[in-house]
Amino acid sequence: MKKNIMKVSLKPLLLLLFVVYCFLQSANGYAQTKEPKAGQDASLNTLKNEILSYFEPVTGKIISVDGNSIKIDIGAQKSVKAGMRLYAFKEGVSFVHPVTKEPLGKIEIPVGSIEITATTPNDASGIIIKGKPEDFSNAKVKIRGSKIKVLFFQGNVDWFLGDSYYQMLKDSGRFELVDTGIETDDMQKIVSEARAKNAEAVLVLNAEDFTDHVNLTQRLFWASDSKQFSEKKVPVNIAYVKELRFKSGFFGAKEGEVLLSFQLPFGARHIAVGDMDGDENPDIVIASGDAIRIYRPGVDLKLLWEFKVPSTSEVIWLDVVDANKNKRDEIIVTSIQGGEVNSYIYELKDSGFVQLYKAKDTFIRKLGNGIAGQGYSKNNGYDGSVFYLVYSSGTYKKGDDIKLPEGVNIYDFQPVNSSDGKQAILSWDDRGYLNLYNEKGVRIWISREDFGGFSAKFKRESPTVMVDRGDWSVKDRLFVKSNEVLAPKRKPLLGIAKGLGYKSSEIRSFWWNGITVEERGLLEEIGGEVLDYAVVGDRLIVLSKPLFGIRAQNILKGESPFGTMLYIFSLKGR
Repeated sequence: MKKNIMKVSLKPLLLLLFVVYCFLQSANGYAQTKEPKAGQDASLNTLKNEILSYFEPVTGKIISVDGNSIKIDIGAQKSVKAGMRLYAFKEGVSFVHPVTKEPLGKIEIPVGSIEITATTPNDASGIIIKGKPEDFSNAKVKIRGSKIKVLFFQGNVDWFLGDSYYQMLKDSGRFELVDTGIETDDMQKIVSEARAKNAEAVLVLNAEDFTDHVNLTQRLFWASDSKQFSEKKVPVNIAYVKELRFKSGFFGAKEGEVLLSFQLPFGARHIAVGDMDGDENPDIVIASGDAIRIYRPGVDLKLLWEFKVPSTSEVIWLDVVDANKNKRDEIIVTSIQGGEVNSYIYELKDSGFVQLYKAKDTFIRKLGNGIAGQGYSKNNGYDGSVFYLVYSSGTYKKGDDIKLPEGVNIYDFQPVNSSDGKQAILSWDDRGYLNLYNEKGVRIWISREDFGGFSAKFKRESPTVMVDRGDWSVKDRLFVKSNEVLAPKRKPLLGIAKGLGYKSSEIRSFWWNGITVEERGLLEEIGGEVLDYAVVGDRLIVLSKPLFGIRAQNILKGESPFGTMLYIFSLKGR
């Protein structure tokens, strides 16, 4: 009987919250900004000059024909090069202006086309690729000055880098570029697409990524017979690629455009992604209360393993790292209960997880490819220096201290490197602002605004109830991806009134160029409050708590509105 009473009394409240949510959502609205265009890189100019060199407007005469071989009266000094294809024609009768009778030229009678195979400074040799040899005697040849129609195929190249080159070619005024939406590595399909769109040539880009640069390869093909006539490879500084991304002001997909989404039936708070069993497939690790659950993502989430963390009311940090270098990630957990903080490291053995390490009054986290730690006290929260936790002889031991700016604690920071090799520390402060410190520990940058505050706050103990010693907090995860640092930003429902909850969140990206920090939106308008997130390959996995703790749209579907949402977004091209 009590159960039925609870169901009846809950629905009006949920519907009321849903109405309030919709009203506030429409009142606040959303905005997007874009700033296209970025500077041009010398490497892209090299590629541009390469394709331009095959389409220089030239005019000459055929001076000899021997079977399928021809010779023309212009050569390298007139920009003729091997691989060029020239239009062959003979001049017919003159035509004049119908009113002024002024001569306007002679009618061109097409003969065919030739391909240049060799050049000298003053002449060039070639072969006939279209037309009858007997028609080429005394003919003229040229490359027209009108725009050349080229199919532009971007391949696996970063969208912003490819777009910058596309605009560069377009701005040259020499090409009419044809876009294509096909996704394939089959050159015959690409060339067939070019022919169907009446393109004369095909430009194919491909990229190979390295730590500090991208090798960009441009291949050029004739659409008529698929023959490749050029291949050019250039290195592009990764700093330039990042500059293009940041200057674009690009924002990602909204919640409705996620690759996959799952409603979790429990209040998950932390997430990490790693390879627990060494099979090279990513596993999703989720912490909820004192439970750690490991899932395999797919069409749905398949539960693989589950275990409990002892002496835990709340997990305050979750990470995975292969610290002992056995190609299987360990799970790192820091938890709190009744003012006591404990940290653990777990590893999969046979069919379950075993505890490798436990430390009382200690925080731990992943740092690079290793583990860092810091002491805890009830009076201060974070206590003492941050240090390395070193795996040696089958156990974990305290290593050297890590040099950090004053007041920066274990969960506050990520090391960053600029493209010119400078090192710095990007760190949260207690107000929710991001700060950049140089190698000397001097702050050289601070974010323009706070990022919504931190939800994991704990009271410092005091010898008397009359004295409030304030809070210590666990900061939001800062994640390093290709020298960019990702950070979550929460958007309160009503401006600065954070106590009412968060209508949405976003993931922002920060890149230190050696002088200042550039900021861009990586993914915006994630519904509700981002609790934690992880990156694996080109996927961003996000845990989000809906506004008011409910999914309002579920009310109208007759589904449970409670629970945490897990979203998987694509980062490809961002």
